[in-house]
Amino acid sequence: MAMSAFAIGHALAAAAYVGTWSSDRLNCRAAADVQRETVFTVDRAALSLPEFGCEHAVFGKTAAGWVVHASQCYGSDPSLEEPFSRIIHIVMHGATMRFTWPGFDSGPLLRC
Repeated sequence: MAMSAFAIGHALAAAAYVGTWSSDRLNCRAAADVQRETVFTVDRAALSLPEFGCEHAVFGKTAAGWVVHASQCYGSDPSLEEPFSRIIHIVMHGATMRFTWPGFDSGPLLRC
């Protein structure tokens, strides 16, 4: 009983940004190659975005949402020396989430 209470409490404590997100829920069940191009996945310590993934991520709460200090990132931009780091902003608005950084805005994303 104590074990299941711990598991439920731990699950309820997950931050709102944790999960899989896409601009179109149909992409959530798409083939792996489509998902790789359209789905954003965030867990407590890492993230996978359509253009890159980061093995380490530290999340800090802000007035507007969260700021993510992502490191050990690898991606499809040949101009970036890998691994690279990036500061990412996450803003929640109702049931949608948005990722932004200089030169990028994901637009509203829905939880898969």
